[in-house]
Amino acid sequence: MIMKQTFAWLFLLFIPLMSMGQAAIVWDQASLKQVAPLSGSKNANYARMIQLHNSNLLCVYESNGGVECTQSHDLGKTWLQPVVIAKAVSGVNMAVPDILELKNHSLLVSYNPRPHKINGSWDTTKHFAIRTKKSYDQGKTWRDERLVYEAGYRFEDGCWEPSQIQLPNGEIQLYFSNEGVYTHSNEQNISIFRSRDNGLTWTTNPEIVSFTPGHRDGMPVPIILKGTKEILFSIEDNAGRQFKPSIIRNSFSQNWQKTVGANDPERTYALTPKLPDTVYAGAPYLRQLPGGQTILSYQSTFGRNGNWELACMQVAVGNNKGEDFVNTATPFNIPLNKHGLWNSLCILKDGTVIALTSTDAYNSYTAIWMIKGHLINKKELIK
Repeated sequence: MIMKQTFAWLFLLFIPLMSMGQAAIVWDQASLKQVAPLSGSKNANYARMIQLHNSNLLCVYESNGGVECTQSHDLGKTWLQPVVIAKAVSGVNMAVPDILELKNHSLLVSYNPRPHKINGSWDTTKHFAIRTKKSYDQGKTWRDERLVYEAGYRFEDGCWEPSQIQLPNGEIQLYFSNEGVYTHSNEQNISIFRSRDNGLTWTTNPEIVSFTPGHRDGMPVPIILKGTKEILFSIEDNAGRQFKPSIIRNSFSQNWQKTVGANDPERTYALTPKLPDTVYAGAPYLRQLPGGQTILSYQSTFGRNGNWELACMQVAVGNNKGEDFVNTATPFNIPLNKHGLWNSLCILKDGTVIALTSTDAYNSYTAIWMIKGHLINKKELIK
């Protein structure tokens, strides 16, 4: 009886969404699980998760001023004790990690050293930076640390949010937000570095791949579009009044030879329909399902108050070209006075979607929580 009632509720809920012709995601609230920390002694933020070739889940995140990882051998039901990847050093926190399993099954993590003021002053010897580190034993130990880039020592002249992909030819492209080259303005671009030896050496100079003069392209998340020779990445784009998700694209043959500007055809507004100008929708995260559909998460103030620090996660479904993201769903129930920030998505081999958020909605501290969802189309609901 309960199953029939649940099915009927889902059917009624998704009839209006299905009328737009695209699938939507149904979230399984019974799968809600805290990933980190294992105790309430410290906060955890900014989780990024992948499924390894052996089907284990690996999650990296920031905690206690450093970067840690944890693994699950049962698809997220339980999580192992964390492994420290990079510790905080005096005056510098290690932040916003990203994780990639390479074709040779080694792991590449990138992260962002961030100096902070000590006694109200900046230490001019400590710089915002992008670093990488590798593991050859599925995340048990980490070595081969590399300094890829250094920006300024002040918050206003930093660099941020690295994320990487590996192309079919083996080249790794590491994307990040860079304002280190704009020391007299509040501008920011998306730049890349390249590695052709699995992350042991990197190109010397950053290549600017996305920039709108006077604005702040930020938080890139790249994918290689299945069945194509095309790279896409999502950004938060404040060319309008508030940040909104945009999609930037290039073919393998284009390969970022030209910076994508505000009005170039390689830049498109992501969401359909457009959100009101007053709504903040930042920190987007792009992924693609095995069936080809793309999905995009972002943290939004839509339906909440205007404070971006109390935003929560939204997830929209796009087509197989990374366009027209519709049917927005809210995976986590976040009260209006709580936050659900720095979200991400992990796609399992069977098409299961895992949503991750950093939230204080379920504890007295900020923790990383996950929930599982599945894409449902109209035919499946009618059955």
